[in-house]
Amino acid sequence: MTLCADPSAIDVSNGLERMLHDDSTAGETFELYGPKNYSTAEIAELVDREIIKHRRHLNVPKSLLKPAAYYINKLLWWHAMSADEVEREFIDQTVDPDAKTFKDLGMEPAELSNLTFHYLKGYRSSSFYDLPPATEQERMEEK
Repeated sequence: MTLCADPSAIDVSNGLERMLHDDSTAGETFELYGPKNYSTAEIAELVDREIIKHRRHLNVPKSLLKPAAYYINKLLWWHAMSADEVEREFIDQTVDPDAKTFKDLGMEPAELSNLTFHYLKGYRSSSFYDLPPATEQERMEEK
């Protein structure tokens, strides 16, 4: 599954502000996505690397996961996963070639991998909490 890169909420809010003040954007369709496409597995790998914890990821077919989600929600009193969430997990995002983007607003969105430390630091174990983010050289060595 391929996802369009999630832009930063700040990038989206700045883009919306520019649309609000620019009358030429009225009636136009915008798709505000980041500069790189990520798969779900790549995003999971980014998260694991940033929180310094290897989590197990299982690829379960939709035909098995959808009924399992239904029964899990019947057995547990807290929300685990719904059939609708499973359905949405398997949808590939496609970009409309006619839609306008950040470039049409004169903006360059931030790269997702540069934002992960800020958003995910709180999910680190207490023993790794104060470690600084990985440098570019360390990221290249991991690849």
